[in-house]
Amino acid sequence: MQFADLPLVASPISIVADDVLREGIQRCSNDLKLSDIQLIRRSMNAVYKVMSAHGPLIMRVSRPTGTTGPAIEFAQYLQRNGLEVPAPLSVVPFRHDEIEITLWEFIEPDPEQLVDWQTIGTFVRRLHDIDPNDIAKFYPLPKATSFPWWNFDQLLDELRPTFTDNDHAVLMKRWQALRPYFVAAQNINLESSANRSVLCHGDIHPGNVIINRTTGRPILLDWDLLSVAPREWDHAALLTWASRWGGQASTYSDFAQGYGLDFSTNDLATALAELRLLSATLMRWRASLSTPDARLEAENRMMWWRQDPTAPMWQAV
Repeated sequence: MQFADLPLVASPISIVADDVLREGIQRCSNDLKLSDIQLIRRSMNAVYKVMSAHGPLIMRVSRPTGTTGPAIEFAQYLQRNGLEVPAPLSVVPFRHDEIEITLWEFIEPDPEQLVDWQTIGTFVRRLHDIDPNDIAKFYPLPKATSFPWWNFDQLLDELRPTFTDNDHAVLMKRWQALRPYFVAAQNINLESSANRSVLCHGDIHPGNVIINRTTGRPILLDWDLLSVAPREWDHAALLTWASRWGGQASTYSDFAQGYGLDFSTNDLATALAELRLLSATLMRWRASLSTPDARLEAENRMMWWRQDPTAPMWQAV
């Protein structure tokens, strides 16, 4: 297969002008008779809860590299293959200027229920068993390493004037030590049966899982980083969830049990986990240059890289 140069959604919704966003949402709401629009969160997409004549729905507003139509088709593919994800309710996206809007099933979350990470691990193992070539027929699949926040050379060069010499040297030293693992993840092979790369969700952590209040089952959300990578890629975020983000100590072990493989002592997986931390630090540091509220968290993350014993747990944003 030929890898896509860019993912389905390559830029955050925050770069879209507020008036374009407001007008698009209003036009879509008027056309489809939607009301009571409530923002849930903004990251790569803006996600809203809206009311229709038949009850609540989820509205996703994206700035796609092409069209978000493949996201609808991919969700339908997963459902046909017995993998539970929110159902798409849009047949085609609603287009306005540079944004597209799609409607999805609203799943009432149960915030009091603990996530069964073994179930999520089993789900991800089934995802990894899907042939990426089948998905690439209708969905633009990039290498996971192609996302902009993985361009460490560029980020470290761009941010160098804003760091102290010592801090920049600390981060650069870790990047150079981790670079061979990044290259290994980049030089993926879809043909080798011994080390075959897989279809990856790309961002598995508790913030992207809800419990369906009706069924009690965990649902994996936010598929914007769908890509191809070594299977360790989908283990990496959870490997440091307890140690850096203050999560439950059993989260990764439960996930690994459901998945059927434990990568907690795997060199590539642990390197990718640290690379995720490096990326998270650089992106928060860059955000802090224009958003003062981001500064404290950026400094907290740097304390850990300095090996400061008083470094606090990181906060997800």
